[in-house]
Amino acid sequence: MMSTYRTWESIRAERVANGLVDEDRLAKIGEKMRAEVRACRLAEVRERHNMSQTTLAERIGVSQSRVSRLERGDLGRAGIPTIRDYVEALGGEVEIVAKFGDERIVIAWQWSAEQC
Repeated sequence: MMSTYRTWESIRAERVANGLVDEDRLAKIGEKMRAEVRACRLAEVRERHNMSQTTLAERIGVSQSRVSRLERGDLGRAGIPTIRDYVEALGGEVEIVAKFGDERIVIAWQWSAEQC
């Protein structure tokens, strides 16, 4: 029996056409995974600083459960001031970057709380 070679693109296109793959759902899952990875990296930095979630929460004026949610990927609903406070409590800085294709423009960094 001879096997037929098919590209991943053709298989995926066929599955999309047959309603077996929901592109919007896949995109949402992908973004959720990326958010979780980013948040996990923040937790790793906190752990390298030998700081507990409780201690960090006290420093930035939020609950420990809020820090836990941030570190599980709930960054999208966090305000910029909360993210800034989290990062600065660990000695980091926050930059806001606008991306236009391959072009990246830093539009804000080291701002005060009044600017948020």
